[in-house]
Amino acid sequence: MQQTSQRVEFLDLLRGIAVVIMVMGHSIDAVLSAAVRSSDLFRAYDSLRGFTAPIFLLIAGFSFAVATERKWDQYHVAGPLFWRRVGRMMLLLALGYLLHLPFFSLNKLVHATQPGDLSRMLQVDVLHCLAVTTLLLQALVMTSPTPRVFAGRTAVLAAAVALVAPFFWNVDMVSVASAPLAPFFNQREATIFPFFPYAAFFMAGTVAGHWYLSARAAGQEQRYFTRLAVAGMAAVLGAAVIDRIPASLYPPHDYWKASPDLILLRLGIVLAYVTIFSYVRNIPSFLKDQLVSLGRASLLVYVVHLMVVYGSVLEPGLMQRIGQTLPPPAAIVAALGVLAAMTLLARGWSYVRTHHTVPSRLVQAGLATALVYMFLTRPY
Repeated sequence: MQQTSQRVEFLDLLRGIAVVIMVMGHSIDAVLSAAVRSSDLFRAYDSLRGFTAPIFLLIAGFSFAVATERKWDQYHVAGPLFWRRVGRMMLLLALGYLLHLPFFSLNKLVHATQPGDLSRMLQVDVLHCLAVTTLLLQALVMTSPTPRVFAGRTAVLAAAVALVAPFFWNVDMVSVASAPLAPFFNQREATIFPFFPYAAFFMAGTVAGHWYLSARAAGQEQRYFTRLAVAGMAAVLGAAVIDRIPASLYPPHDYWKASPDLILLRLGIVLAYVTIFSYVRNIPSFLKDQLVSLGRASLLVYVVHLMVVYGSVLEPGLMQRIGQTLPPPAAIVAALGVLAAMTLLARGWSYVRTHHTVPSRLVQAGLATALVYMFLTRPY
């Protein structure tokens, strides 16, 4: 039982650190002065922000492997755990679309939606990518005889997703796959994290999670992380070598978004991140508690901080209220304020769920019912 607790805490700690990076990055982005954005320092900072989604997806894949293999026989059939997972992923997919609603009124949505509004509503972000990849891997679980076979097939699928991404990048997928599906293939439509190539990070995390469990069962956990670091370094070196090859098999595409060697580079760096923080043991208990709370409430924090920072159909956010006007020190202070609020939210929600389970569920049901009622009845 002690090993299980350590395992969950390890994943939540990594996720919590990623939440801090995400909240700070989005908050600064929303209010930082446009004049500062042309500097080389900002461009370097912005490139580092590009690792946030891969970190989240890789950790999510790692968690998927841990949760699935712990109850392999139950996830291998269409039983209660299978349907619970499917239900959660469908809810996650719906939440992803709800965050991009142009209007909080069904009547206005039906009668006043313009093509641009529809395009923004159908954009794919990290929630869509996570939900669809989870459902795909769940199908792979049910068709794989053993966890080892599943991990091997997932590794092949991850490589395939990364390798074919450039072929889709400049294709008009609306005419091929329809408007709702097109954003999963590339960024020709208004989308942020298309399935190609971002699902590869989730799948790589799933493979890493499988081998972690195998190493832990054999008492070789520390050796596993050493090998993970070596794999990360090999990925970085491999990406550098591929980048120097003058010939290319691919049609024109955005190198910074869909190039397989850049995906490999990011994967290597993310694996290094996981390895480094796996060795962190002496974090002050107060700080550790906050990070673990943020990690366990990552979905709640993700949704709420986006609404606070970028606004929603219900209320304007910092971007609308303040705008991109602040110098770096003030932008950092604003971001720290958002982070503090999200930490309090995570801690508060953790306490309520732990000590007041029934009231917390009633609050969730009541809030969901009220929002649905408003959406259905608001005239415009």
